[in-house]
Amino acid sequence: MERTEQNIATEITPKNSELLIRIKGLKKYYPIQKGFWSRTTGHIKALNDINLDIYKGQIIGIVGESGCGKSTLGKLIVRLIDPTEGEVIFKGKNIFSLPNKELRALRRSLQIVFQNPYSSLNPRMKICDIVSEPIIVHKLINDKHKVEERVNELLLLVGLEPSMGIKYPHELSGGQRQRVAIARALSLNPEFLILDEPVSALDVSIQAQILNLLLDLHKKLNLTYLFISHNLQVVSYISTEIAVMYLGHIVEYGSKEKILKSPLHPYTAALLSSAPKISTLYENKDSRRKRIILSGEIPSPANPPSGCIFHTRCPIVKENCKTDVPLLIPLNGQLVSCHYPGEVKI
Repeated sequence: MERTEQNIATEITPKNSELLIRIKGLKKYYPIQKGFWSRTTGHIKALNDINLDIYKGQIIGIVGESGCGKSTLGKLIVRLIDPTEGEVIFKGKNIFSLPNKELRALRRSLQIVFQNPYSSLNPRMKICDIVSEPIIVHKLINDKHKVEERVNELLLLVGLEPSMGIKYPHELSGGQRQRVAIARALSLNPEFLILDEPVSALDVSIQAQILNLLLDLHKKLNLTYLFISHNLQVVSYISTEIAVMYLGHIVEYGSKEKILKSPLHPYTAALLSSAPKISTLYENKDSRRKRIILSGEIPSPANPPSGCIFHTRCPIVKENCKTDVPLLIPLNGQLVSCHYPGEVKI
């Protein structure tokens, strides 16, 4: 049988785990339109052939530079946007082929928390109404008093006093607003949460509080997370597995420990070397990790490089890197898309 990125990914499958979501060949292209008549002149390739299995209980961190397709992946998984090609299979059902009625029911299990809590909360609604709205819309509870009890329970769960329910979003701090957004996402008892840069708009001290809250909720409610961030330090703190993205592709995937201790892809090594606290976390006593400086700019997703997409910035680029596309293959318990994995040392 031909080895594909999808079937070789099973070689690093967690033992005794239940498959929750399978992403197969996912692509998202945005048309480039120019001129008076808005004629299509090309496409922005935001995501290109993403394959990923998400197992129950995992916290998968997606990390990469701005524009690599992290947020696009999150929006596709909950079908806020439709793909150009590919499938997202949740418990045996392809969410892109579901009719609206089934999709609406499915969304109770798949929820998303956005980066900016102020823009994601209706400024004209009180906190109690924001949290209770999904419960009422999905008709989970019909009794008004029981809805109020559930709202109070959710506010306490995320570390807020029930008395805050009468306030409006502008009366809360950024951290409190993000707690409200998390409470709203939890109101439908989801199994899977996408956390799209949930702490990047917050102060550092508040970031730690929200991350610890998310870890507590993960354990208490048996949740599964896809945690999206450009900050490798934040991702390494909360995640159990890490997927490194570059220009719409996953270039490396593995457990947090393996990725941080022995990165195989040159891009992952460069990211690690640029994070001071992480760069010393796994170093030997008699050695220090060197800083890897990447030259050049990220290529345009409208015109990605041939061969390996990273070859224009890679410190160990060779001639075959410019023409041959590397597959995402298993190596040392990780998946890596590189012709010369592990050659960049930090």
